[in-house]
Amino acid sequence: MRRPLILALLPLFAACSPTVVRDQPVLVAAPGWGTAQIVLRGDYTGKQVRITLNNKVIVDRRFSAPPPASGDRVPLFTPAMYYWVQVEIEGCPIPVEVRVDVEPDRSSPLMFDGCTVRARLPE
Repeated sequence: MRRPLILALLPLFAACSPTVVRDQPVLVAAPGWGTAQIVLRGDYTGKQVRITLNNKVIVDRRFSAPPPASGDRVPLFTPAMYYWVQVEIEGCPIPVEVRVDVEPDRSSPLMFDGCTVRARLPE
């Protein structure tokens, strides 16, 4: 009789007991975390560039003029800390997939070098 009663009350005791935090909590971005920017830099002038984020095209244009000193900017309102973007460049055989780390109110550069694209940390 005692054993079934104890087993029935065990979840109640566990719920009331203090929890011990052993590790720091994982940082999770809150909804509406902030606005970040992807900055295009490098060798993309004169090429058609298409950038896809979560199956949504965020850039699809030919960059005919050299970028300003700061680069061409693409704003993102994001709840995430990083994204995988797919970059298609005119004249390149296959699209490139790049992980872009983002932070609110910071710029995350995408560096173009021919058919190679790499992301740098937010600055």
